[in-house]
Amino acid sequence: MMIEQALPALPFVLLAALVRGYSGFGFAAIAIVGMNLAFDPSLSVPVILALDLACSIGIWKQAKAQADKVTFGQLTTGSLLGIPLGVAVLFVLPTMLLKLGTSLLVLLFVLLLAFRLPTPNFNSPLSRYGIGLGSGTCTAAASVGGPLIIYYMLSSRLSIPQQRATMILYFIVSELLALIAIVASSVLSDTFDAASFYLFLVLVVPVFLSVHLGQYLFNKRPPSSFKYVALPVMALVGTVGLWVSASELLA
Repeated sequence: MMIEQALPALPFVLLAALVRGYSGFGFAAIAIVGMNLAFDPSLSVPVILALDLACSIGIWKQAKAQADKVTFGQLTTGSLLGIPLGVAVLFVLPTMLLKLGTSLLVLLFVLLLAFRLPTPNFNSPLSRYGIGLGSGTCTAAASVGGPLIIYYMLSSRLSIPQQRATMILYFIVSELLALIAIVASSVLSDTFDAASFYLFLVLVVPVFLSVHLGQYLFNKRPPSSFKYVALPVMALVGTVGLWVSASELLA
């Protein structure tokens, strides 16, 4: 039954894993929309975070060697403040509003990334803490904290390999912290659903293979800019999610 329920989400999840392996980002923002077509966000979010962590196992060593440690540390510190806020939103906001809000957030970040609106002092330490805070909140609430980090990276002075590596390390740590916070909160409130564990087991192997295919493609032919890789996919997925969520809300 769980496999049948997961089938509508599978193409989104595999596409997300491929993009993640190639660019270093995009998995959660793309996969969560597909997962929300079949499941409630309270189940989708922890599964997506766990899958993203699992598919990072084989790529973190390369990322660790290339990442900018200062940027990583400041973004991660900010996320520590945002994660508790995001957990509160996840368990308080109604399911349909959370699904709709997730798709709107994805599309908003696509617009921000596409037009690269100027942000004053964007490379200052204070800005990095603020970006981390916002990303941590969105990660725990809806698994869409990644686009905010991408927005920062595209405006940073880091090289393409440094951008990708720093994002990978940041996502590993921030998603692990968010997952721990979500599971602990659900256990303490007696709302933990074991179905999330079974769903993870169903998806983890195909996701792992897809992300490694993406990394292979990156090593063969890295992009001149990640902007042209992830934005069209995120725009398409966000539009589909918005249409489905709005239809359900108005039905």
